[in-house]
Amino acid sequence: MPKLSTTRTIGIALRAAKNMAIGRPITVSFEITFNCNANCKHCNWGPYIKEPRLGPEIWAGRLVELKPAVAQISGGEPLLRKDVYDIIAEMRRRDPLAVFVFTTNVQLLTEEKYLRLREVGIDEFSFSLDYPDERHNEYRKLKENFEHISELVPKLAKHGNDDIVLACVVQSDNFTELPRIAELANQWGVKVNYSIYTHLRTGNMELTINPNGQLGQLSNIVDQLVEMQGRGYPIVTSEYSMRKIIEFYRTRSMPNCQAGRRFFIVNPWGKIAPCGMIQGEYDSQDEIIEKFTKSNRCDQCYTAIRANCEKSPKRMVLDALRALRPRS
Repeated sequence: MPKLSTTRTIGIALRAAKNMAIGRPITVSFEITFNCNANCKHCNWGPYIKEPRLGPEIWAGRLVELKPAVAQISGGEPLLRKDVYDIIAEMRRRDPLAVFVFTTNVQLLTEEKYLRLREVGIDEFSFSLDYPDERHNEYRKLKENFEHISELVPKLAKHGNDDIVLACVVQSDNFTELPRIAELANQWGVKVNYSIYTHLRTGNMELTINPNGQLGQLSNIVDQLVEMQGRGYPIVTSEYSMRKIIEFYRTRSMPNCQAGRRFFIVNPWGKIAPCGMIQGEYDSQDEIIEKFTKSNRCDQCYTAIRANCEKSPKRMVLDALRALRPRS
């Protein structure tokens, strides 16, 4: 969690608990654009997608209607929206409580933009980083993106806001590098979170970890990450979630998906969709539950948003307490 006041932290926890009890979302990702300046191997969004430019009042209205504990402002690349500051400011004006997380590939981010985003209401930043070196540039098709991240992130960390998390997609050709990425996070003074790759966006199975040939090695990497976590490395993915990653690959499934209840997205048309992999256009949460969630049998992902939202109340409390422990 980013640095928040005690009063607000309690308020967010109470909202999350209430939403769990009544079947409302813990996290909603507001994907304000599908357009992106990157062309990542794991993603189906690209350089140009024809879409509307909904105004701040629409996004803020959806936020008030859905009342999640966590609101992600994402895309695509949200910094491609020149009115992104106005959108966030209006959302924050209408909801002073929710945690606002800004997701970006960092290419267009500067220190000035970071400070402005904080000023209008962002609490935490999720920065994409999938390799601990220049391989990241090729994977994301972004020129010198790794170099830019390497230079910018330590500068931002020096502001002392403890609000930056490196978001790493775990896949077949980078999972052995996860400890090195944790070392970079520690070196730069930020945190890291791991989310497993899913083929549902692109159909590309090559990036999926092979349970027959790589599962033992993945288990060893997770053991190493847990040990590093115990020594104070800033890995925010809980041991529970990391162990569940191994379970997912061992069984090739994670049943009982709660998309539509615990989490979902609002797309650039202002419609509700189950997740980033399964598109749909529903006008309300009641509609998505009735027409999608009740009959949903998809078990093919265990992304970070799902992993964090589907925990039991007890598990959420335990993981939150662990995350609040000071670094050694």
